Amino acid sequence: MSQLEPVPCPLCGEAATFLPVHVPDDDGNIRGYGTIYEGLDKSTWKICGRCGFVHQNPRPSAAALDAYYLSGSYHPHDQPKDPDELVAINEPAYREEIDFALARGGLKRGTVFDIGCGYGVALKLWRDRGFVPLGVEPDPVLFEFGRQRYGLDRIENRVLDETIALTAEVDVAFSHHALEHVADLTAMMRGLVKIMRLGGVVFTALPTYRRNRTTMSRLWMNSAHYSMFTATSFNQLLARYGFVEIAHRYERWSSTPDQFGHVARFTGEPSDPTRFYEDPHEVARYLRVINPIRSLAYYPLHGAYRARLAKGAVLARLTFDALRTEPSRLPRRALNYLAWRRTLRR
Repeated sequence: MSQLEPVPCPLCGEAATFLPVHVPDDDGNIRGYGTIYEGLDKSTWKICGRCGFVHQNPRPSAAALDAYYLSGSYHPHDQPKDPDELVAINEPAYREEIDFALARGGLKRGTVFDIGCGYGVALKLWRDRGFVPLGVEPDPVLFEFGRQRYGLDRIENRVLDETIALTAEVDVAFSHHALEHVADLTAMMRGLVKIMRLGGVVFTALPTYRRNRTTMSRLWMNSAHYSMFTATSFNQLLARYGFVEIAHRYERWSSTPDQFGHVARFTGEPSDPTRFYEDPHEVARYLRVINPIRSLAYYPLHGAYRARLAKGAVLARLTFDALRTEPSRLPRRALNYLAWRRTLRR
C-alpha cells in the first residue's frame, strides 16, 4: 500500500478543484522509493483549478520525503566519484548559470548559499569567483564529499527550512534543479527569507514544460519531482515572500533545453501573488497540444540523435584524457560517467 496523501495546491492553497495531467509511463525513479509508492508504476499530477500550478498530487508527506532524502537513499552511491571529473563534467552548465546570475544581479563578491549543493561543484566554482560558500545538502554522502574533497567546511547536512540559523546574511542564494524536489515549499521559503539580506539575489534553475524543445519536459513529471514551475508560477511563489523578478530565460541553456533560469531580488515586502495566476485550462491545452508539437518541431535540433552525439563527444574527451595521463584509471572513469548519466533522469 502506497504512502501518499492528497494535498492542497502548494502555491495558492486551493483544495477542491484540480485538472488532471497525463504523464508518461516511463518513471524509472519510482522503484527506488520502497514502500512510499508501493503498488504504483507512476506518479499522479494535477493542475490547480485556481492558479494553474502543475504539481504532483497525491504525493508523499513532507516528513516522509525529508526522511528519505536525509537517509541518502535518493542518489546511487555504488561508484566512487573523482572530484576533478565532476568539475570537468558540470562546470560548463554551472558557469553559464553563475554568469547569468552575476550579470543580472550586479554582484561581484559576497556570501553565496546553495540550496541542495549536491557534491559541492557549484559552490567550488562560486568560491573560485571570490564568494564565501555556504549551503545545505540532505544526502549525507554528497555532503561529506563536498566537505572533504572541496573543503566546503560551512555547509550543513539538512534541508532548508525555518529552523536554519546563520551567523551572516546571504548575498546570493543559488539553486540548480533542486526546488522541484523540495517536499515543503512553505518551510523552504521561510528559511530562505530568514537568511537573505535585503537586496540580495536569488538564482534558480528549474525544469519546465513551457517553451519546451524535447519530450524531456514531460518526463520531468515523475515520482522524483513534486512541482513543475514556469517563470510565471515561480514568480507567484516568490511574490508571497518578498522577492521580485529581475530576469528569466527559457532558451539557450547548455545543460538542458527544457529548463528556465530565474534571477530575483529580495525586497522583504510580499506583493500580490494573484498577478501571477495562470489560466488552468490554458495550461491543460498547452500540455495536451502545444508541448507535443514543440517537441516534434525541435526534434532535429534537440532529439535523441543530437543527444547521442553530445554524449559521444564527452566520452571521447574523457577517454583521450585518461589514455594520455593515467590509462589505468580508464575503466573507473567510464563507470563514473555512466553512473552520473543515470542520475540525470532522477
